Amino acid sequence: MNTSDIIASASLVVAFVALAVAWHAILRGNKTTSAATLVSLNEGFRSAWGRFFLAKEEQKAAELAELLNLFEIACAIRQEGSVSGNAAELLQEYLDNVLRLLTGNTYICQQVVPLLQNERTFVFIKRFLKDSRPLTEVTIPLEWYQ
Repeated sequence: MNTSDIIASASLVVAFVALAVAWHAILRGNKTTSAATLVSLNEGFRSAWGRFFLAKEEQKAAELAELLNLFEIACAIRQEGSVSGNAAELLQEYLDNVLRLLTGNTYICQQVVPLLQNERTFVFIKRFLKDSRPLTEVTIPLEWYQ
């Protein structure tokens, strides 16, 4: 084995180590990003729920629309796979619980239908309903699908 073979072998080992370090950094970065996304969504939902529950009657529909817009964003993030690991599992559980709350409330169910402007309104919620339907234990009003 000559000097150039030794240098080539050493370079190959260094390249594999660098690749392993880079891979580890990417995985850690994904977990950190997932956690940050989840924290941001949590704060957004906490604020949206607070505004909805504290709203006067004439503001309730507007606050519900904002809450549903945030719910749709969260559904899109979950469907896209932008969160991973424990954050994805926690987000799925939260979305399932929010879905149960929304569909279990008569006032909210009545208010959703007027918010549906066209077939693209809340499209990511509709996809979430379709994808999660076997996993959730809720009855979805037919109008939500139209």
